[in-house]
Amino acid sequence: MTHAASGTFERDLRGQAHFGSHCSKVKSRWSFFEVAAMVAGFVIFWPLGLVALFLKWKNGEMWPGAASGQAPGAPWKMPNIGSWQGRSYGFSSSGNAAFDEYKRTQLARLEEERRKLDEEQKAFREYLWNLRKAKDQAEFDHFMAERNAKPPAGNPSM
Repeated sequence: MTHAASGTFERDLRGQAHFGSHCSKVKSRWSFFEVAAMVAGFVIFWPLGLVALFLKWKNGEMWPGAASGQAPGAPWKMPNIGSWQGRSYGFSSSGNAAFDEYKRTQLARLEEERRKLDEEQKAFREYLWNLRKAKDQAEFDHFMAERNAKPPAGNPSM
């Protein structure tokens, strides 16, 4: 019996031959029943869920193109990062020396303001820390004063 007679040898639209009839019939999405069976398998007895997952993987039904050996993200094209080179997003020369000097001074001024704000924020955090520490100390001192002012409970006075 030849491959053509058994039905395991096929030709695709480009005329290229490949073996296995399941390669061209891969479902792109899991059905509700398959998802429910997988979840039920994991809930009832986790090895059943693993077996179902393994069978989906072995049959090439985990993601579109799995039967042909493609990686899960292969259909999506990666962005062309090479086209981003050469751009510095606002920090390159404009071609006008006066504007470039103005931009440099404004950026320096903004950087100095940012640095000052960071210092003020740090000082405020330290202030809050000291305030909390003083409040905690006052509460502790008040507790100790009340504790020392109470007469011992073991000596009843008659």
